[in-house]
Amino acid sequence: MVLSTPRLTLTTWVEEDLDELSLLHSDPATMRYVRRGRPESREESRALLGLYLREQAARGWTKWRVADENGRLAGRAGFGAYGQDRELGYTIRRDMWGQGLASEIAQALVRWHREHNDTEPPMRLLAYAVQENLPSRRVLEKAGLVLTGCADHNGRECAVYELPAEF
Repeated sequence: MVLSTPRLTLTTWVEEDLDELSLLHSDPATMRYVRRGRPESREESRALLGLYLREQAARGWTKWRVADENGRLAGRAGFGAYGQDRELGYTIRRDMWGQGLASEIAQALVRWHREHNDTEPPMRLLAYAVQENLPSRRVLEKAGLVLTGCADHNGRECAVYELPAEF
């Protein structure tokens, strides 16, 4: 276990998670604002799982598996590398939207970042949200990140957020 919240647990990935990750990434509504904005194939999910496994082993953090109280995949959440900094990201299964799970996990990840940020200089925590994805932008703001501008990210116009040093 990496961390837990009242309703969710972040765990490391294993090869056997491919079916669930592929199901998550094949849903058009779920993927609308994620990565390239389209459903992804099983092979794309396999490559992504491989990346997560390598990141876990090499640096100790990645976008981890998010499990509900029953151990089922609820999504994925964690960090990607962005230069010398971390990029916060999360994707929740569509049938679990509207329950506050993204806010719960984003707030827990902000705490994790603070507790595991011993580089010199400390890593900044950034996040990107597609401009029109207002629910995700609210999640980032509730987690303490502040809007700092706009930028192209993965070929999409995104609002850029950063965690203030004093948060």
